Formats: sequence, C-alpha cells, structure tokens
Amino acid sequence: MSFVAISKVKYPPSLKQQLHAVALEMMPIAKAQLGFISIRFHQSDEINETMMYWEWQEKSHHEVCLQSKEWNEIMEKSGRLLHSEGVELSIETYERIA
Repeated sequence: MSFVAISKVKYPPSLKQQLHAVALEMMPIAKAQLGFISIRFHQSDEINETMMYWEWQEKSHHEVCLQSKEWNEIMEKSGRLLHSEGVELSIETYERIA
C-alpha cells in the first residue's frame, strides 16, 4: 500500500520564486526519510499555484517525517512566507485502496 499527501499553494506572483525555493529545499529532506517513495513538483499553467505530490509506503512514515528535526527547521523557516498575505496552503491526504 501507499500513502499520498498533496499540498497546493496559491500565491501572489511576487512570492513565486521564494516559495519554489522553499519547496526545493523540502525535497531532499523528504527523500532522506524512511518509507519515502517519490515526490513530484508541478506548476499550474493557468494560475499562480504549485502542487507537490508526496508518496510514502505508509501513513506512519509521512507522520515521522513531519516530526523530524529537519522538517521542523524548514517549516519554521518557511512559516512567515506561508502566512504572507495572499498565500493559501492546502494539504489533502489519501491512502491507496487498489
């Protein structure tokens, strides 16, 4: 089985480069975690929105990543940016059923 987390961030054009830089910093942190399968980083053609598709072997592996020191450091660093005016973050999670 696998577990997927899909994060989407909408933002003003002026924050695009900064948000993409933070997302790129998150990728090696996730890749180093137990149970990591893959990550995909996509930019919308129509609106200022990026989507990251994170796949793990199990939900517990994703949860351990979110509790790691490295993850918390990057989230602390990106916190102000993600709470900027005009930024909307959403995260949806899914478990594979077939």
